[in-house]
Amino acid sequence: MGRSFKVCLEVDPAVITPVPGIALDTLFLVILQAFAVIFLSKFLHLFLRRYNQPSAISQILAGVAVGGMGLRNAIVHVDVDDVEDMYGGYIAASRVVYMFLVGLDLDLAALRNATRRCAALAYATVAASLFVAAVVSSGMYGSMMHSPVKTPELLAATLMLALTNTSSITVSRIAGELRLTVSENGRLVVAAAIITNLICVVGDGLLSSTTLAKVKTQDSMYRGSPQIKKGLLALAVAGVAVWRVGPAVTRINRRNAGQRHVRTRDLVFMLLGVWCVSSFQQLLGFDGMPTSLALGMAFPREGPAARSIVDALVPLVHGFVMPFYFATIGMRLDYNSMSGAIIVPGMLLSLLGLVGKAVGAAAASAYLNIPVSEALRYSVLLNVKGHVDTMNMKFAKTEGVWAEQALYAMIIGNLISTIIAGPAAAAVFRREKEAYRTRHQAMESLGPEQELRMVACTHGSRAAPGILSLVELLVSAPHSQPAVPVLHFFEPPRHHQKTHGDAGDDGNKSGGGGGAPDAVTQMNRVVDVYARATGISFRQADVVSLGASKDAAACCRGAEDAHAVLLLVPCYKEQRYDGKMACRVEERWRHNVEVLAQAPCTVGLFADRPYRAGGTSFQTPISVAPESGRTLVHPCSDRTVTHVVAAVFMGGPDDREAVSFASRLAEHPAIGLTVFRFVKRSTYDTVTSSTSRAAATVAGGSEDVDGGSQGGGGDVDERFLWRFYENYAARELAMYVEKMVESPADVVETLEGMAGMFSLVVVGRGGRQPAELTAGLERWAEAGSEIGPVAEILASNESMEMGSVLVMHQHTVALTTPRKQ
Repeated sequence: MGRSFKVCLEVDPAVITPVPGIALDTLFLVILQAFAVIFLSKFLHLFLRRYNQPSAISQILAGVAVGGMGLRNAIVHVDVDDVEDMYGGYIAASRVVYMFLVGLDLDLAALRNATRRCAALAYATVAASLFVAAVVSSGMYGSMMHSPVKTPELLAATLMLALTNTSSITVSRIAGELRLTVSENGRLVVAAAIITNLICVVGDGLLSSTTLAKVKTQDSMYRGSPQIKKGLLALAVAGVAVWRVGPAVTRINRRNAGQRHVRTRDLVFMLLGVWCVSSFQQLLGFDGMPTSLALGMAFPREGPAARSIVDALVPLVHGFVMPFYFATIGMRLDYNSMSGAIIVPGMLLSLLGLVGKAVGAAAASAYLNIPVSEALRYSVLLNVKGHVDTMNMKFAKTEGVWAEQALYAMIIGNLISTIIAGPAAAAVFRREKEAYRTRHQAMESLGPEQELRMVACTHGSRAAPGILSLVELLVSAPHSQPAVPVLHFFEPPRHHQKTHGDAGDDGNKSGGGGGAPDAVTQMNRVVDVYARATGISFRQADVVSLGASKDAAACCRGAEDAHAVLLLVPCYKEQRYDGKMACRVEERWRHNVEVLAQAPCTVGLFADRPYRAGGTSFQTPISVAPESGRTLVHPCSDRTVTHVVAAVFMGGPDDREAVSFASRLAEHPAIGLTVFRFVKRSTYDTVTSSTSRAAATVAGGSEDVDGGSQGGGGDVDERFLWRFYENYAARELAMYVEKMVESPADVVETLEGMAGMFSLVVVGRGGRQPAELTAGLERWAEAGSEIGPVAEILASNESMEMGSVLVMHQHTVALTTPRKQ
């Protein structure tokens, strides 16, 4: 010990004193670069965002500008030897952290539904890119290389990986920012990019391991065997980590049950665990990105652990880490060495990569059932390369595959491919947005194989169970249901709450935030309970309530961002303790009116009755309700169900939407459905018979449902009901009953007679129903013009036996299609 200490003291001071100075100089210059890039990128994005360009493009351009200021050369001069050593560690760490967040944010159920399509696009583009690279590898030698290579095969293999690779980080960042991941085609591109990136990472690992295995050291020992052993060790560690992350996080959630966030020590433990496992892969010489992605995908979404991770990392990653990450793509350029001998090969590499991706995407377009033009746009996004480090190009240089000039050519090609992806992403974004706005977003038009995307809104944790239970009833297969956004509107904090003596914090001493933190935490608890009990992925978004108009705009914007077909909103009528239904908050009524007028999809107004004497209110998940609540007899069979549901049909698009909604409910094993059709007794003839419905269906052929939904004609209603009869009533999944009425008193009597029979009644909003059935109900129409007379009769019933009411309003395409005027 003493001798070692003496040796340290006798070292020449000139050798050790410059080291701290150089490190501080480098750190200062890098921090200066980071602030300059962030400031400049925000300034550029103010202009580019008008053209739907993602922020990554602004950050790359800012990096190009900042790199030209000379700071890069200063850093290289004082501390490092080449461009790869300057940002390599930062880039590797950023990729690990961001891909963990990408895995945590992935909608696994939605991706599971499109697994075959995603794999088809990825394999087609990979195969085409490998073929193009293999063909041109011999010709690229003369234009890229300035020094001989060990073997032509090694150059071909490395070039094949370089042209095939896709930067999953850049694609997922662009798609997430433009909200492309909510559509099927957007998820298709992101998943294909991730699959392609993983294939190339695995290929690069195999290439480096097998190459090293052929090289002998001076002592005649092979380096290949240790490298292969390291690969097996890295794979084993990653597998164990992915296998155990779920149980470990579940235990942390249990220790912090009922809290919005976990304890600080638990958060640090989780972050260090992810970091250590991913860094261990890099320490062994492999890419840690696949491991971090897998850890994020295996991480449980519900509970305070996931919220703590997201709240801790997202602001830092999106605000600082990723802007500097994308900026380094441009800052890695060496402007002093730029020449035609580098720029031309770089452009050629970008073009060759684009050709390979385009050929593969065009070949897969027929299987994917998308136009070739759309496939070509996707190929531009899949040609994004991002950083050269995704493929460990430093290894290629050290092994003599190509020289420093060729490495700069790769950087130029990657820069070009990333920048041109911005306009392609903007074109895809505009196309997806226009398609959603001009499509008939209604459950009536939804095919049985199509996924149901919905958004649930709530004004607090007290009303949330009813809405979330309704969502659960719509989902017969939770493992394939896309994530359901839950928009939670809460009142802003009132700092004068204690001064005025307001009560209502329920004894929860969250401190300093008034009632808002309590409201958010309580909503977290409800969502967590339903996520665990149902297996459905909910994504809670807390929105400060700013009034009826702004809240309604937020609801509609959330539905459009999620490409929702159904928007569930609490009705302004709420049940009091005595059973009466009343409007307790005037803003809720205005909110309903605004949503009905502006919604881009079907709207369901849910008037819940939590105090129903029948005991089957929607306050408990179906998976646990049979343990505590009573069961009922299915109307079509002798099996027991938890809820007996009724749907009222008079005619028109809103009523067809109500029956379509109820038909989705009938597919749930805990639901018993009965559809009541009201028919005028004086007009009841053979038109309403089953045989005439079949004839009408044959005569109508394949008439467009969207067009018929706008008019509400009787033939459309007949064909719709016949399809319902064949698909549900004939298969004993639901009961179909025709009620003959003659006067308004008959209608009111029949509706009020539903009290005590059903826990939920689904009705159309009205306004487009047959006049002969609604004539004489003017008093109810005037009292509730927002929800229609039929819904008003049911929602205003003061009987404690009356069930909850769901009022459906179908989206009208005509409001969004007059574009050619």
